[in-house]
Amino acid sequence: MSDEQIAEYLRSRASVRPPMDLVASIGDAIQAVPQRRHSWFAPFVPAAAAVAAAAVVLVAAVLVGQGPDAGPPPGSSPTEVPATPTSEPSPSPTSVPALLEPGDSVTIDAVDPNGRWGSVTLTRGEDVGGYDDGSVADDGFVIEIHVEYTAEREPDPFLFGAPDWTVATLGRLTVGEQLSPGGQRELARPVLATYPGAIDIFDTPLEGWLLIVVPREAADEPLDLLYRHTSIAEAAAVIPIRAAGTPPDPVAGGGPEPVTYVEKEGYPFTVVDNAEADELFATPDTCTNPEAGYTITYPDDWFTNTEIDDVPAIGDWPACSWFSPTFFDLPEDSTSVPPQVAIIVTVHDTSFGFVCEPNATVNELVTVAGFEASRLEHSGCPDPQGGPEPAPMFSRYVYTVIVAPQPAEVPTLRAQTYFAGAADYELNRAVLDRIMALIEFDE
Repeated sequence: MSDEQIAEYLRSRASVRPPMDLVASIGDAIQAVPQRRHSWFAPFVPAAAAVAAAAVVLVAAVLVGQGPDAGPPPGSSPTEVPATPTSEPSPSPTSVPALLEPGDSVTIDAVDPNGRWGSVTLTRGEDVGGYDDGSVADDGFVIEIHVEYTAEREPDPFLFGAPDWTVATLGRLTVGEQLSPGGQRELARPVLATYPGAIDIFDTPLEGWLLIVVPREAADEPLDLLYRHTSIAEAAAVIPIRAAGTPPDPVAGGGPEPVTYVEKEGYPFTVVDNAEADELFATPDTCTNPEAGYTITYPDDWFTNTEIDDVPAIGDWPACSWFSPTFFDLPEDSTSVPPQVAIIVTVHDTSFGFVCEPNATVNELVTVAGFEASRLEHSGCPDPQGGPEPAPMFSRYVYTVIVAPQPAEVPTLRAQTYFAGAADYELNRAVLDRIMALIEFDE
């Protein structure tokens, strides 16, 4: 068989261009096949068989050595991507590295039940022991991951962002909780938000940091980041983000400092001893909440809100609900109370309790404007009426006043300030004491 016949056979059977030396290699293989002549066409049968056999072996070798890179790099372990339910389109598996190291980035498909709607770029930050605001307890550490979405169409349903992500063990046991903004919290990094349908995804920056607080004992095993759109039951991508190893050291000095309470003339109960707060109340101002029927005395240097009823994402707020040592603004697209606000006063027609055991540093009964009230400083429990979700060291200083049906129309008033993210929690706590000592209700 001639070289031209061999080359023509390869062209008819293969989907790749053969290397220059392939034809010669096949010719050598043919020469090694014993020749038997039983008919006029017999010389071509073993030769053709040899061509086919050699071509199959050698072309397979070419495809293995020269084919496109369709998997992880050599030496890496495959990443498990659980199948989605049969009732939902299965998103295409996304190639991810064996381990996303600090400083590394990877881009994966953003998917919804209809398939790809854009992409997500993940950049691995550092593991940190906590932040100076005390939002992370000594028994936890933070995994930082920057997330940026790029939209090619609108997802359906139009809800994505922070809820898409969880950290889990290799056994798919979810560990850790996300730190999220809210109330007075200003975290070390701008965190990833939740993006509902009201935004323009083609003009709005869709990015932020996942700050996931993980128990320190979870560092003993590898951890994955799971991506799943809120409408899809199974993970569309599983990104290894941490190998088993020693967690970073805790951040020292987290949490509020203990305080001393003192008696003040004209106050019905003791207040935090704070000279700066005393100086601020030397020049007071007042405001009235017409819905709840209370009047608050607060520092003239501070700021309060007028009535807010046109920002749907945060609800309606009557005047005299927020108090801040600095000026604050409320854009129409706001999704939380401005971070400058240091004290929040709310009124409710329900009672309050805890779904966990609070770690209380202050817990006492006081009398506020003639009504029974409690003064509580605690950490480790979320606010039963919403608000920032605390990590174990997230402290809340709160007054709960059980207001009788008369003279006010509401049974419960709550006034609170937060430690995490506060510019001066000690001062805010002292100001709140004085506000509650001087509050008055309509007769």
